[in-house]
Amino acid sequence: MKAADQLEKWAEGLEQRAQRYTQLQQQMNATSAVAASPDGSVRVTVDSNGVPTEITLSDRTRGLEPGALSAQIMAGMRNAQAKLRQEVQALIAATVPAEDEPARNLVAQYQQRFPDQVEEPGGGREMTEEMRIGRVEDDDTAPPPPRRAPRGNGPDDDWGDQSFLR
Repeated sequence: MKAADQLEKWAEGLEQRAQRYTQLQQQMNATSAVAASPDGSVRVTVDSNGVPTEITLSDRTRGLEPGALSAQIMAGMRNAQAKLRQEVQALIAATVPAEDEPARNLVAQYQQRFPDQVEEPGGGREMTEEMRIGRVEDDDTAPPPPRRAPRGNGPDDDWGDQSFLR
């Protein structure tokens, strides 16, 4: 009987642990974080995965140099992600035991993906040409697209009323 009681307690413990992780998952899915630039002209919201879900620009951003605006948006996103990491760490600490390996792994993942808050633009690191991704420039010297081979009238060019899936 002693072994049966221990097995029952172990099963209850597993069930409670599963319920806590289910609760944690639901809370994490509902979590988001918001960060704004010091002057409030840029505000970025990220979801529980750190993906931006809203970027709000005030009228004060009109006339800003595109690189400066881009830097403010990126800084806002990284700061929102850092806040998200802190919120998720607090949720984990309040919901599941800190010594649980899955909880430690979750915390480590968020720490790795979302480092501490960054300095605001103009406060140190300037954006350089090499740091830009996907910059679009007008380039009239771009090579023309490759020419397609002319279509012939061979047996594989016209299927008539037949399916091309022969």
